[in-house]
Amino acid sequence: MEKVYVIGHKSPDTDSIVSAISYAEYKNSVDGKRRYIPSRGGELNPETSFVLNFFNVPIPTLLQTVEPTVDDLTLKEPFYARPDTPVYDVATLMEEKNIKNVPVVDENGKIVGVVTERGLARVYVRRTKVEPLHIHPVPTRSLARILQADVVYKPQKQELISGSVHMAVDALHVLLKKIVQGDVVIVGDDEPAQIALLENGAKLLIVVNEAPVSERVLKIAKQKGATILRTSADAFGAAKLINLSLPVSLIMSKDFPVVSYSTSLEDVKELVFESKYRAAFVIDLEGRLISIITRTDLMRTVRKKVILVDHNERSQAVDGIDKADILEIIDHHRIGDISTLHPVFFYNEPVGSTSTIIASWFFREGIKMEREIAGLLLSGIISDTLLFALSTTTSKDKEIARRLEKISKVNIEDYGKKMLMEGMKIKGQDPVSLLKRDVKKYTIMDHNIAISQIMTTDFEGVLKEREKFKNAMERVKGSLGADMMFVLFTDPIRKSSLVMYDCNPRILEHAFGSKGEENILELKNVMSRKKDFVPRIGDALTAFRK
Repeated sequence: MEKVYVIGHKSPDTDSIVSAISYAEYKNSVDGKRRYIPSRGGELNPETSFVLNFFNVPIPTLLQTVEPTVDDLTLKEPFYARPDTPVYDVATLMEEKNIKNVPVVDENGKIVGVVTERGLARVYVRRTKVEPLHIHPVPTRSLARILQADVVYKPQKQELISGSVHMAVDALHVLLKKIVQGDVVIVGDDEPAQIALLENGAKLLIVVNEAPVSERVLKIAKQKGATILRTSADAFGAAKLINLSLPVSLIMSKDFPVVSYSTSLEDVKELVFESKYRAAFVIDLEGRLISIITRTDLMRTVRKKVILVDHNERSQAVDGIDKADILEIIDHHRIGDISTLHPVFFYNEPVGSTSTIIASWFFREGIKMEREIAGLLLSGIISDTLLFALSTTTSKDKEIARRLEKISKVNIEDYGKKMLMEGMKIKGQDPVSLLKRDVKKYTIMDHNIAISQIMTTDFEGVLKEREKFKNAMERVKGSLGADMMFVLFTDPIRKSSLVMYDCNPRILEHAFGSKGEENILELKNVMSRKKDFVPRIGDALTAFRK
């Protein structure tokens, strides 16, 4: 089933995470042809972790890039061999299936080697040199199958055959001097020789040219516990086939390229085209073989299918968004700059949260909403409206929240205050991590702007640690490649934000009538980043450009 990843912005807040989970649930209810997977672009903040733990909902899949990976390919079940598989069987498999590489896996399914056409050829060439012929331990019936031979007689307990191989071309007295207990002899229609060889310790006679085996020979074989095979091949044909009875563990290569589900296709292409195998072997976390990727598999264009929630700007999206196939965008912010390959469903509504939009669709379509999903969506509304305190709050947010309150069986005020307090704990936390927790990038008038927002009721604590926060802001600004950066420390009780900034002070002065002191400014009734702050910064930058 085709997979579609539902994902929010790369620095996820509560609304972003719960929207991804809930919209995936919604889509899975209305579309049975695809599997929608809730995902996240970064680590959870304390508030979001509290929400997921409270409603006992699993953390979404971490997806820091949507570049195509091995997981986006249609992987085929691979053909493989075991270490004790005869070379003959692997060669036959290659011919029948028209494949050039056969991986070798152990009893646990882990790949331990690879047999290639070239490797087979090299083994065969080496075996044409004059050297002693030997059978490595091989099941008797496997050897009979390779030789296309009948089993004339086999002792019950003799399952494996091994030993040096002789051909009965020398004078019998010369050959008998070479035979030791347990050897194998290729012999023709020569009853005296067959008897003498059995009497002198041969454990396997390979009778060629379908020569007869007399009752007398058979009786001695039973007495000596020896095996007799009879084949239509001649002596030299039988010797050639014996070469192919080698177990592949003796000829396989142990140096081979492996990839995992998460390996990017760019890396796979480089690996495959540079590899002598012209292939890469897909393994799981335990090293078990999953599939084989060849050049043919990499010829078509592959893109991850994604749905974006709670954002529509490229700077806020996870890495690789330009290489993904965007199917839908659900948001409540300003219209950004993401472009798509083809027309998509784009829904943007000026409400307090994306959770409000998704919840309204559940109600509109009459889809049953479980308590957990209702609780998540309610949390998204509470988080993005600061319990209805922000200027972005609409009557629709409040109406939807009251309906969700009944389904989730929580009290909005009590639960909401507890939830928000979890996100406001900043004492003792790393300033850089705090600034990255909820940071968004905007492109306004050719400027790359980063705006971080931190909810707190401790302005005094922030001012005491101002130097630490300023240093952290400089580091985060650099890591994001931003031209300017703002940090909003927002207090929902005071209904104001303490703004720390790294830009030309004239921008703040034009936007809010004051530049503050030491690049810090308190702004009354500025609580919403998207409605109270970003538009006024944009107006200031526009004015300066003119």
